[in-house]
Amino acid sequence: MRIIKNIIVAFSLYSRIPMPVFEWKEEDMKHNLIFLPWIGGVIGAICFGVNILFGLKELPLICRLAVFSVIPLIVTGGFHVDGFMDVQDALKSYKSKEEKLEILKDPHIGAFAVIRLVIYGLIWVAALAVVCSSSNVNYRYLFFTVFALARSVMGLLSLMLKKAKKTGMLNMETKKASMADKVFLIIQAAVCIGIAGWINVLGAVMFLIICLGYVLVYRHICYKQFGGVTGDTTGYGLVSLEEALLIGIAALCIIGW
Repeated sequence: MRIIKNIIVAFSLYSRIPMPVFEWKEEDMKHNLIFLPWIGGVIGAICFGVNILFGLKELPLICRLAVFSVIPLIVTGGFHVDGFMDVQDALKSYKSKEEKLEILKDPHIGAFAVIRLVIYGLIWVAALAVVCSSSNVNYRYLFFTVFALARSVMGLLSLMLKKAKKTGMLNMETKKASMADKVFLIIQAAVCIGIAGWINVLGAVMFLIICLGYVLVYRHICYKQFGGVTGDTTGYGLVSLEEALLIGIAALCIIGW
């Protein structure tokens, strides 16, 4: 029963999928992050189903791009994009770590956040256009695994890396995490890589290289700029890793591997 509550709380926090309502206790948030990849799995499954529908009736490329881009936003409510924009504002402020952490809490949107989001969106659409234009449907199947894989990696990093603050939701979710939580996230990441390998071996190798490289980059940015990770940096990392993986798939398409 406790695990079911953890699943419900995780989906309530990180998605807009309707969930049963009950009074949350601290124990109900103990294992939230290990179920974060499940939300990515739901996004991937919906994209897979929509892809089948697209196969029944040919639609313009712009329709495919719009639907595949909007599905994650609808499922999550843009929760992680908000963190991405907050971090961009903080990074471009060139202020001290303490002041950057305050910027993360500011509900207002700065110009730099908007500019970076536009750049992100253009790169995302361009890479996705390459994938959706390919006659090899396996590249699209690789794309559908990106959402669960990115969440597995970021959930693990949220548990393992030093926190920038001693308060906040991320602290509450991770302070009682056990080694079992980390192992479960590693297993989920391995399953995602395994599925990718079944689809395209080179794609799985590329995913592994990108994830390992991004771990180092993300850790460096968070420690240098904020003194550790926060809930906002997790959203930033998730959104950025998803795009990095998509760019990798687009590169495979272009090369023809």
